[in-house]
Amino acid sequence: MVTSHQAPRLRIRKFAAPSEPKLCTSIHGKTLARRGVIMDRNLIVFYSRTGTTRQAAQQLQQLTQWPIAEVRELRARVGFSGDLRCVIDSLLARPAPFVYEGPALGDYDRVVLLTPIWLGHMASPLRGFLADQFHDVRKARPALSLVCVMGGRGAFRAAAEVATIADHCPAPTLALREDEVLSGASFKSLQSLVASVQALESTSKGFRPHWLSPEAA
Repeated sequence: MVTSHQAPRLRIRKFAAPSEPKLCTSIHGKTLARRGVIMDRNLIVFYSRTGTTRQAAQQLQQLTQWPIAEVRELRARVGFSGDLRCVIDSLLARPAPFVYEGPALGDYDRVVLLTPIWLGHMASPLRGFLADQFHDVRKARPALSLVCVMGGRGAFRAAAEVATIADHCPAPTLALREDEVLSGASFKSLQSLVASVQALESTSKGFRPHWLSPEAA
């Protein structure tokens, strides 16, 4: 499914061609998927401006073989003007127009969201995506987990933003530093995320924020 979102109340959808390639299909090394913990009802959804959050999403996909989908912007943020748009969107906490390429969220039990942190806030394209996907209370709503990729702090605030927009507290929530993702050190933390997701799905307890790396948030 492809969703193009140009304004808060305008949604245009069309089905993507079945032959579209997956963003990441390779599996490297001894992964969790080979240990029998693949959960087919989980979906990875990410937004990435610079490519670092995309890399984190691909690392998670390599560990699990979960399907992966991308939220993109209609207008790229390039150079100083792009940086300025990020600052303004973050300060005003406003959504941004987006295009979503992926299946319906209601087809999955859990969606793992990956977002960069801009000035302590969730990226505005993902904010717009969540507002679009969760505005209708009649739709099936999957459980949410959250991975924040940041240079400093802001993951706690991003989790609160997700909870406010989606009316659902993400759990577990993981904070990753950019240098961890770029060096590959994030794999260990992502493995902990997968283990926590598996533990949550094996119980009937209610959802609550579950932080895997609070010291980084």
